[in-house]
This record gives sequence, structure tokens and C-alpha cells, in this order.
Amino acid sequence: MSDSQINLLNTLLKNDIIDSDVLELLNMKKNKMINEVHPFVITPPKSDSGRWMTYVNTEEDERKKIVAPTKQKLYEKLYLHYFDNEGDTLETIYSKWLLKRKSENVNSRTLKRNENHWSRYYANHKIVQIPLSKLSAQIIEDFFHETIEKFNITVKELNNMKFILKDMLLMAKRQNLILTNPYLDVHVKTYGCRPQSKRSDGSNVYLPEEKERMFAALNQEIYSQPNNTDAYAIFLLFKLGLRIGEVVAIRDCDIDYNTGELHIHRMETLVEDSNGNLRPAIANHTKKKSHYGDRYLPLGEYELSLIAKVKEINAICGYEEQDFLFVDAKGRTKIREIDNRIRKLCKKAGIEVKSAHDIRRTVASEMFSNGVSVEIIRDFLGHSDIKTTWGYIFDNNSKEDTYNLI
Repeated sequence: MSDSQINLLNTLLKNDIIDSDVLELLNMKKNKMINEVHPFVITPPKSDSGRWMTYVNTEEDERKKIVAPTKQKLYEKLYLHYFDNEGDTLETIYSKWLLKRKSENVNSRTLKRNENHWSRYYANHKIVQIPLSKLSAQIIEDFFHETIEKFNITVKELNNMKFILKDMLLMAKRQNLILTNPYLDVHVKTYGCRPQSKRSDGSNVYLPEEKERMFAALNQEIYSQPNNTDAYAIFLLFKLGLRIGEVVAIRDCDIDYNTGELHIHRMETLVEDSNGNLRPAIANHTKKKSHYGDRYLPLGEYELSLIAKVKEINAICGYEEQDFLFVDAKGRTKIREIDNRIRKLCKKAGIEVKSAHDIRRTVASEMFSNGVSVEIIRDFLGHSDIKTTWGYIFDNNSKEDTYNLI
């Protein structure tokens, strides 16, 4: 029975147009239809907490067990299997799935990636028009293998796009749109995936000579643009290994000048405006809303002098937005401004263009080479998993120095 039919019956029942006896007759009629076609025994629960159970044949001629808390609910699942299997498809439930994702407070950037993956890999493929009840593990595997061949994607990209189908079918099962979840039997061979390009250690961090040249470019920037505080933000990144979204979210109230500590507990993220466009905004949490990201970092004399200079520039120029540390005439400094400044300065310094995240890896690698334990580095960077921290540690020596060490 479709959603529209159920809604109609509920409306008729609520308004006393039909009574519960009519629904009982309908259920008896449906159950009789099921008994005429269903070849397996329906087993009652063996205990008070047990469930009603039976089997059905799948399109691959395999038996699937189905269970339900009551006999009538089991019959409803059987009716869906035998007589009402031309209903919803991936295409029809996609908008409902997106709403579910938004209700789960999923990051806007992640939602946009989901939408892009849907448009690129799913929207124009026949799989989205197949009734959910007719989707099988084989159909899904064939779809993923076709996608690997057609788009020449990496394993990481495959896993990202697979999540959409996996989560949609999980939702469909929980909402009783399907009898069983075929994704549970899916096994995808990734041999055909394009290898992930591997950057050398030197491409993931700023090598000592590159840092020296970058610092010279930063000092020149400060000299030539004395009222711009972007360079100070970049120097702070090199000292504290912050995420770029965290450094632009620092407010003066986050700094305890008595204890010499900086409280990191917010960051810039993207949120959807009324027109559906993503706009930068400050969130009161760090990446993935993990409590590990909420941390206190020590500030030495160098960092405190940088902060004092930034506050002096803000006061002289009249820069102010709430009490954010990094501001300019237009208001709070955004991620894009710092990111663009880093890339511009790399070119000016004559070094390979590297990102703010490479600065973060540089800090982690230098701490490790100076004998700081990985556990402390994890806390310093705000990682929840120490495996992530190990992925930030690289050989930050030049190739010549590394060869000499060997």
C-alpha cells in the first residue's frame, strides 16, 4: 500500500467516514492474498521478547529471513514484497534523504559534496529509477564497477560516492520502504580504481630552507603593508599548527594573558543562506564537532608579541568586528583571504606552492623530530584519533640531509 493510500485511509478513519472494521477487513483480504503466494512457514516468537519470522525468495533465488515484532507487521512486510514493489526509487527518496542529512546537522560543505556526487555519479544512471524493492546486491555491485571504469576514480572517491547509496538504503529499510537491505551483501572490487597520487614528504611540509624564504617574504609583506595583519596570522599558524579556520575565529576573549593560554573552541565553516549558496560563518565548535578540538595551547613571548602587534594595528586603523583578532576594513578576516595570501607568498618566495594544512603538518613533523611524543602532538593539533596524527608526521629534512642521515 502506498503512502498516499495510507494517508487517505487515515483521513477517512479520522473523520469517521470509515471505521476500524473496514481496515480490519482490508488487512484480512491482504493477508489472504499473501497466504496464497507465500511458500514458507510463518514462525511465531519463542519468547515474549522474540519476533515473528519467515523467509522470502530473492531475485537471485536465495532465501532471505525477515522478522517483525507482530504477526500483522510481518504480513505488511510480506505484502510489500509480493504486491507493492513498484513504489519508491532512489530518485524519489533522494530529496527526503537530503532533508534527513540536514536534520542531522551535517556540515554544509559535506552536503554540497553529497549533492555533487549525486549529480555526477547517480542522477543520469538507470539505477536511480529501479524500484527499491528490486535492487539487489548484484545490481549495486555492477553499478559501482561501471562507475569505477567510466570515471577512473580513486578508492577514496569511490568510498565517498558509495556512502550516498549505503545511507539511502539504510534510511529506506528503517522507514519500511524495503523488506531487506541489499547493500549488506555488496562487495566491490577496487582493482580498477586509479591509484591515489602520493606526494613526497617534502611536498607535504615546508622544508627548512623553504621556511626561511617564506619568513623573509612574510617580513617583507609586513614592511610593505604595515596595516595588514594576514602575515601575523600566518606566523601564528607556523607557531601553533592551527587549522586555518581556527586562526580566523580567534577572539581576544579566547586569550588568557595571565596564564599565557589560547582557548581554541570555534572555527569558520560554510553555511547555506536563504538562496542555497554557501557562505562563511563562525561555528562554536572545531572540525567534526569533536571535543578533542576544544583545547588550550600555550603562548610564549613570541606569540604574545605577535598578538599585541595585531591588536595595536587594529586599534590604530579602527578595525573591529566583535572582538575577533584578525580583522580589516571589511570586517573579520576569512579563510579565503589567508589561503590566497599563503599561495601568493609561496610564489613570491620562489618555493613550491603549499597550503595552510602543509603548515600544520610542518609543525607536527618538527615537534616529532624534536622528541615530542605523538600523544602530545595529537592533543596539540586537536585530533580525536592518533592514527590521524601519524598521517601529519613527515620527514622535514631536505633530500640531501635525509641521504646524509641514511
